[in-house]
Amino acid sequence: MKITKTDFLQYRNCPKSLWLLKHDPENYPEGEFSAFLRKLIREGYEVESYVQKYFKNAGERIVEFQRVFETDDGLYARADILEQTSDGKTILYEVKSSTRVKTDNTHNHLKDACFQKICAVRAGLNLDKVFLVHLNGEYVRKGDIEPEQLLVFVDVTKDIEHITSETEKEINDALELLKQTDIDKNSCTCLHKSRTNHCDTFSIFNPNVPIPSIYSIPRLNATKRDDLIAKQIFALGEIPDDYPLSDNQRIVINAAKNARPQINMGEIQRFLSQLVFPLYFFDFETFASAVPLIDGTSPHKHFPVQYSLHIMQKDGSLTHREFLERQRSLPSHLVEQMQEDIGIEGSIVSWHASFEKTQNNEMTKLFPDKNDFLMDINKRMVDLEELFKSAYVDARFDGSTSIKKVLPVICPCLNYEDLQVQEGSVAMEAWQRMVNAEEEEAKKIANDLLLYCERDTFAMVEIYRFLNSLFN
Repeated sequence: MKITKTDFLQYRNCPKSLWLLKHDPENYPEGEFSAFLRKLIREGYEVESYVQKYFKNAGERIVEFQRVFETDDGLYARADILEQTSDGKTILYEVKSSTRVKTDNTHNHLKDACFQKICAVRAGLNLDKVFLVHLNGEYVRKGDIEPEQLLVFVDVTKDIEHITSETEKEINDALELLKQTDIDKNSCTCLHKSRTNHCDTFSIFNPNVPIPSIYSIPRLNATKRDDLIAKQIFALGEIPDDYPLSDNQRIVINAAKNARPQINMGEIQRFLSQLVFPLYFFDFETFASAVPLIDGTSPHKHFPVQYSLHIMQKDGSLTHREFLERQRSLPSHLVEQMQEDIGIEGSIVSWHASFEKTQNNEMTKLFPDKNDFLMDINKRMVDLEELFKSAYVDARFDGSTSIKKVLPVICPCLNYEDLQVQEGSVAMEAWQRMVNAEEEEAKKIANDLLLYCERDTFAMVEIYRFLNSLFN
């Protein structure tokens, strides 16, 4: 049973999750971590093509791409680039799609490169140096991509020497684990992690953890999480009333214990009373890519490609406006259409408004003549999500204030299940497919994107109506 670099990353995230993937792949649940790995691989290949161009343009350098190393004990690696220098040295280049060298718990680039080195050495190759190649976050595309400007080369040879012994032990432990025909399926290491760091198989190894649980408590620190786990407390209803928690955390606990939402009518009323009609329920969808797709953009730099706008008058009447950029273009037409669709008076209602505000701030740099308009939009913008952090808290939100968690509880008849595009990352991929597609396929993708973005703003409308209904 082979272990690849991707397998090793999964092992470091959760050893038992890797064991299940290898021993029972048909029943392995695809989740956020699996999607994260696929994204890394896809973007890595994209960047790698420009690294190859870099070396092909670099004159008489002896390089080999995608050389495979396999070891008798089960390691498998495909080196992005190997170089034989004129003075007889061998250099390994590991390509990354990020704009810096990452060493966090989720993805440690040094560990990746160290795995590649260990595999190559165990396969009989003597390596002299190891480089990480990542993207230059300051690079701005102007015409054809310039690999020399796009890429950054970092010598990590000494850094890897410091972690080689530790990494070899981890690799050996992973190989030993995979040799086992069965494992203890009671719990996994993710039990002590926050929910965003849970493996895809968390519910399989921890079936007795309820939903909602202690992982639903917002901003619960690791010390308190470990303390509750040590006391075998997972259900929110089992947390003692005198357990030290913040006000926002305590509201979630109370909602669970009372089996009903915790509502601060005064706070909701203050929010609603500040709104000025007409109300503009507004949402951006953006695009970003590792390698800049169009002129004027940088690696992983978001820019808006569409918006949806539901406009509500004081009498409750509703109209809808929308825009979708169908070409590879900066959002100049988008901003022009925004100016036509959004009047000079009225509140702009958004969900997680900091995202929309950031996009508007960035667009002022691209279009300085639109500064006053975009800054006025930001000044008038209010964040509907904020109410669901303290003024209306339901345990069924599972500790989240995402609109996709709030909506099915508040408005159970409205959801995203009938849509082809159901979340932002899928929308991003769909937009890239659309601008590259033939006419008929592009029309279909465009329709899917428009329906998705429209659903976001209509969801805000329905949530707003629900909040108003609390006073009737």
